[in-house]
Amino acid sequence: MTSRLIGLALLVVGLAAFGYLWRLGSRGAASASWPTTAGTVLDSRIDTYFRTGGGDSANRELYLGLVRYRYSVNGHDYESANRRFPNPGYGMSQSEASAVVSRYPVDSVVRVYYNPDNPAEACLETGEHWTAWAGKAIALVIAAVGAMMLLQS
Repeated sequence: MTSRLIGLALLVVGLAAFGYLWRLGSRGAASASWPTTAGTVLDSRIDTYFRTGGGDSANRELYLGLVRYRYSVNGHDYESANRRFPNPGYGMSQSEASAVVSRYPVDSVVRVYYNPDNPAEACLETGEHWTAWAGKAIALVIAAVGAMMLLQS
């Protein structure tokens, strides 16, 4: 009985995560055909997060190239901090975060891709980020383990 519940939970969580990441990845792919407008970078900095805990990744500083920008569509002003879909999170590479900040200095003019059906949804970089593909693969493995557990019980 317990293995059936665990299997069901893994199947549901895996499929839900896959669906969520599929949606984000699809939005990233669709953003390549969205209209564009000029925007202005309001904030561009490296944000840090200190992760504590056990294991090899304990007590490590993580970095995020954070970019916030303003843009206008049809006379309405919007602000966003979404760089792409999915928006990359904190990582271990300070140089990658620095490269993001260097690409988007404060007060620079940037090309903003906005969703024509919802102009508040925008990004600076189009295409599906590799983390969406990796996440979908992991989610499918979790769902497959759950399905196998259900079939074996």
